[in-house]
Amino acid sequence: MNRQALIVGINTYDTQHLKNLTSPAKDADAIAQLLIDRGNVQVRRLPAFNTPVDSTTPIRVKLLRSLIV
Repeated sequence: MNRQALIVGINTYDTQHLKNLTSPAKDADAIAQLLIDRGNVQVRRLPAFNTPVDSTTPIRVKLLRSLIV
């Protein structure tokens, strides 16, 4: 079985109405690693694994849509 997961951890938001968070990217990375280790799942991370956890790189809806299709 070919199982895949898209794990998204967003720390920063491009709006003044939401406060930036401190650990979603770190939490998402932990879930991704668990899926790889125990679930035999091919994982794709956003932001990418080599991006620092506290990255301020925005994740745009267009990018998410392109990865889901």
